[in-house]
Amino acid sequence: MRKWRALIIASFLFLGMIGGGAWGIYRYTLGLKTIAIEGNYYVTQEEIRTLVTPFQGRNALLLSVSGRLRTRLTGALPKVATVITDYKWPRAIKLTVIEKKPWIGLVSNDHSVVLAEDGTVLDRRGMQPLDETKLLIVRNVPEIFFTKTTINPYLLNNLRPIVSVIRDYFPDQSLQLELKGLVLSPASCAFDEMILIKDDTVPVYVGSEAKLATKLDALRQFLWYAQVQRSASGEIPSVQYIDLRVLGKVIVNYGT
Repeated sequence: MRKWRALIIASFLFLGMIGGGAWGIYRYTLGLKTIAIEGNYYVTQEEIRTLVTPFQGRNALLLSVSGRLRTRLTGALPKVATVITDYKWPRAIKLTVIEKKPWIGLVSNDHSVVLAEDGTVLDRRGMQPLDETKLLIVRNVPEIFFTKTTINPYLLNNLRPIVSVIRDYFPDQSLQLELKGLVLSPASCAFDEMILIKDDTVPVYVGSEAKLATKLDALRQFLWYAQVQRSASGEIPSVQYIDLRVLGKVIVNYGT
């Protein structure tokens, strides 16, 4: 009986030693110690580190393959689309942050924002200019359409098809858009007419969004023709405005 008791005690001690050794390996050999972060622009490293600090000391390999860090960051940071975790032997993880892409810029009287297509506000700039390359800028948006982290969903729903068509015809040009007479009701928003601003100075009167693709196709053809003529003659006539409100026509007012 004593022999069995001693054997059982020895077995428990042996298992305890194995368990302690395994814990030591888990905690001090593979326990997360170093987190490297790259790819972030709109989200600060401080925001990311605050969220992942509670995972320090946990098994780095398991954290990397389980997706827990990705779930934590995407759930807490609306600006983040996803996160790629890359385990680095023995106690480090590299986080590659993939943020939502800038879609348009909105400018009101006293501040500007960079917006993702789902309506997430990626960045607020105060009165600093939006310098994202080839970002379509929607200007003179009333403050009532802004919240802290998103814009009004009715305005967003109106903008999506408009921006999509503009980018189909002018994917690589810096343009500004103004929705004249923009008003908000409890269940929708509406505007009177659209104006595109080309080269920061030349207004293009579009009118309503009806037949927008047809109007922009006519504008694209005119701009191509004007470029060909300019290359042939070497002259650069000054354009005061372009009017697309008469369907099928491009009315151009040249300066003197």
